[in-house]
Amino acid sequence: MLRVLLSTLAFSFVSHPAMALDLPVFLKDKVYSTDPSKCGDATEDDSLQLSEEGVFGLEFGCTFLGFEVEADKDTGQVYLAVARANCGDDSGINRPDQITLIPQDENTVTVQSQNEFVISEAQLLLSQRLPENIKLDEEFPNYVSRDYKICK
Repeated sequence: MLRVLLSTLAFSFVSHPAMALDLPVFLKDKVYSTDPSKCGDATEDDSLQLSEEGVFGLEFGCTFLGFEVEADKDTGQVYLAVARANCGDDSGINRPDQITLIPQDENTVTVQSQNEFVISEAQLLLSQRLPENIKLDEEFPNYVSRDYKICK
């Protein structure tokens, strides 16, 4: 009976995507920016910088606390990472966030975040059809979905 239970447990772990709480390989020792021409100090302009420490910009920052990584079980290639983060701005208020990191290729990572300030906007999006002319970053500024390009 114990052998059946152990083999069932072993099979269930093998059949799921790989999960880990460590740094995704596409972030290790790399820096990305929403504006690669402004790579470096994100405190001087409106660009955002992404690194293994978190996402930072002028009067804003999210520090990564841990990751869950999904990868292809055969190749090990990471196709999605979810970061737990502590975010704050110049108001002094910190809040938790969950940030999705999706590598598009070796030079681009899409970052998506939705914090508690956008609950009403999310409900609006779910209850109504989104007009084609609405751009999320302009109409719903607390919803973040941006591409970050690698700094060279």
